Amino acid sequence: MAELSFGQLVKTHRRDRDLTQDELARRVGCAPVTLRKIEYDDLRPSVQIAERLAMALNIPLIIW
Repeated sequence: MAELSFGQLVKTHRRDRDLTQDELARRVGCAPVTLRKIEYDDLRPSVQIAERLAMALNIPLIIW
């Protein structure tokens, strides 16, 4: 089984919690377009945004 990227992990856990991208973006204080780019691995999140996403979704924070 292939390891998920941070963006894929965020997307999976967001959907499991029945959150929209807009709702999660609001919770972590980033623009919805930023979250979309992170989920599609088009953007590497800043450390601060990655930490907030990990805390909001209760997922391990792994900085690549």
